[in-house]
Order: sequence, then structure tokens, then C-alpha cells
Amino acid sequence: MRDITANRQLSGFAARYINALSLISLHHKSGIVLQNTGLVIEVSCPGLYLSQLCEILPSLAGTERILCQVIGFKEDRTLIMSYKKAAGITFGCKVVALDMFAHTPVGKGYIGRVVDAFGIALDDQGAIEADTFMPIHREPINPLHRNAINDVFETGIKAIDTTLTLGKGQRMGLFAGSGVGKSTLLAAICHRSQSKQQINIIALVGERGREVHEFVHETLGAEGMKNSVVIAATAEQPPLIRAQAVYSAVAMAEYFSEQGFEVLLIVDSMTRFAMALREIGLAAGEPPTMRGYTSSVLSALPAIIERCGNFANRASITGIFSVLTEGDEQNDPVAETLKAILDGHIVLSSALAQREHYPAIDITRSVSRLFGRLSNVSQKAAVKSVRNVLVRYEENRTLLEMGLAENKDTQTLRKQYQSCCLFLQQVKDEHFTHSDSLALLATLLKECQHD
Repeated sequence: MRDITANRQLSGFAARYINALSLISLHHKSGIVLQNTGLVIEVSCPGLYLSQLCEILPSLAGTERILCQVIGFKEDRTLIMSYKKAAGITFGCKVVALDMFAHTPVGKGYIGRVVDAFGIALDDQGAIEADTFMPIHREPINPLHRNAINDVFETGIKAIDTTLTLGKGQRMGLFAGSGVGKSTLLAAICHRSQSKQQINIIALVGERGREVHEFVHETLGAEGMKNSVVIAATAEQPPLIRAQAVYSAVAMAEYFSEQGFEVLLIVDSMTRFAMALREIGLAAGEPPTMRGYTSSVLSALPAIIERCGNFANRASITGIFSVLTEGDEQNDPVAETLKAILDGHIVLSSALAQREHYPAIDITRSVSRLFGRLSNVSQKAAVKSVRNVLVRYEENRTLLEMGLAENKDTQTLRKQYQSCCLFLQQVKDEHFTHSDSLALLATLLKECQHD
């Protein structure tokens, strides 16, 4: 019996070694640069495959190798795009294939650090030693390997925990314009808990350098960074790096999920991620659709969203994805695509922000698709009453603010509206447990019924 077991183990080891040997290239594929047009570099290097990494060896002395990625093919030429500015490249520069896909370093040493899209430290705390490397692209998750979402995810924000209750593993959109408190709200959610079993992975994509500094040092602060990893790719960096930042953040979230940590993944913003993919797609020659977005962009969005969830064999990844809503939201393909595939959306209102109502969450336009599962009967009744008050007041706002049609009913409605607004507002550094928020909601319902 022992001999049989030993033979089976030997057979397994042999199979792994044979498989590893088959992946080793017997020679380095190489070629030359033929043309550079805009962001795309055309090379002659047979045998390259999509998303493969390669390097260009500039002919200029003292110039570093330029890391590139294969993005497409054009007849007998391969289209590649560099991860940095393609300075020093000339016709005939040597191209060497790396025989690998893009990957990202991961590990517990990244907790509390600010890094770039490749895991290199941006702060002044020294180099980071990675535990391992994770591929940025993975096969789709079997839907039967997911669990139902039954546990409440506490954000510490009354307006969310009571009227838009989230679950662990839920994927939520945060739809907002500029200057309405989006970053402050995201940072407040990151402050929800200092548990060592909860990790925040935050991808800042296409932000100004000033905004990254302010978010890390002022908005998030030292307390928020304790259990967080911030991956930043600023607006001036090439589109490949901006897209890589999001993929690296998802890979980092998957690593911690497999290590047993409950993960909150925040991507700010998915709109800028989609814009980076649009630049890549258009440069590769893809035909544009609405607003210039290529079809590959609209297929990449659900691929990112579906890597979050509540899983059967590892810890959950809860996702909050911000979406910029400047202009006509209904004609924005990114916003409409994300609304269709997310488990709900939180809408921040500029009108509420102008009235100093923070967080500026428009409850009547926001929805959590798991609210019915995660809330009890009394909570549903209370939230329904709050929504009715808000809708009735908005329908009659002009008359109420001008003092027209003044009677007992309008006076009651005005008082109820003010009570609801006070309940939904929250000071920046103020946090509530889920049970405390529900207790305050019940008190609000009694006040409204008494009125």
C-alpha cells in the first residue's frame, strides 16, 4: 500500500516538473521596432501573444529598457504599448519577449503603504518585500462557488446602514460629480473598523498628484491607513499604468481574501479606468462606439466587478466603485453598464452638497438590491416612511419654500422633512454601529408618526 502511495506521489511530482519544463522557452523571441505612431509601437517579432510583456532596448547610451505590453496585431506586425514615455526609441531598436503576462507583487508588507501600479513604494518608508506574485488576469469564477450574501457590511454611515444596507461581498456603485464629498465618504467607510481581519484596498486612478497626497495624508489619515493599501496611478501616467493600477488592486484584494481577510475594495474611479482602456483600444485600432468607447471596454468592466463577491472557499471581497457623472448620465455607456451589473448604487447630489447636507446621499435615487434580504420588517417600514417624506417634500418644494398653500399638513410635512434630513446627515469623524443606526431610525419613525 505504501509503495502504491509513493508511486502516486512520484507521478504527481513528475507531472508538475514536466509541465514546468514545457513552459520554459528554449530561445528568446526577439525582433526590431518598425514604426511608432502616437501611443502604439509597431514591431516585427513573430511569436508574440496578446497581453504578453516585452522590453525594448533603446539604442541611446544610458537609457533604461522600456517595458511594453502586446495590445494587438496588424497584418505581419505586432502592436505594443509602453508603460512609460517611449523616449530614446529609434527604428531598428531591439525588442525582446519576456514570455510572461503582467503580474503584481502582493503580501502583508503592503498594509499601511502607498504604492504605484507595480507595487513599488511611493511613500518614504523604504522598499517592500513581497510574499508572492499574483496574475492580474484570472479565469472567471464559477457562479456555484459563491455563497449567498446574508451578513451586513457596516459602513458606520447612518444613511447607508439604515436605508441602503450593504452586505459582505456586495458590489456597490458610488455615482457622483466633483465637489460633493465623494472622497470624504469613501475615507469615512474605510474608518469603519480597525479590525485586523479587515483590509481596505484602495485604487486611485487618474487622480491629480495633489489629490492623492490629500487623500492619503488628510482625508484618510494615519488611522485609515493602518489597515489599508493605496495603489495610485495619476492622470499624467500612460493608459497602461492607469489600467494596471485597477488590475493590481483586484489581485491584491484576491490575495488577502485567500489569506482569510475580509476585504473592502475601493476603485476611484471606474470612469477613469474605462477612459484608460478606451485609449488603449483606440490606439490598437478598435472601432469606437458611443462616446468613443470600444467594445473591449464594456466587456472589461463586468470582468472586474465579478471578481468581487462572497465566496465559498475564501473570505469575501466587498466592492465600492465610484463613477463620475458629469453631464448627461443617461447617455454615458460606462454609467449605464455599471448600473446594470452592480448590486446597487449610491447617488451623491450636488443640490444637497450646496445646502451643506453631508453626506450628500440622495436616498430617493439610490438603491441597494440586497436591502430586502438584509433588513427586517420594522426597518423596511421605517425606510419606506422616510422615502415617502422625502419624495412628497421634493414634489412640493417650490410651494413649501415660498410659503404658499400653508396649512397644517404642509407644516407637518416640513417638520418631518427637517427631522429626516437631520437623521441622514453625519459629521465627518462621526461613526455609528449598525444597531445604533437602527435605533435612531426607530426613534425618527416615532417622531414622524407623532407629528
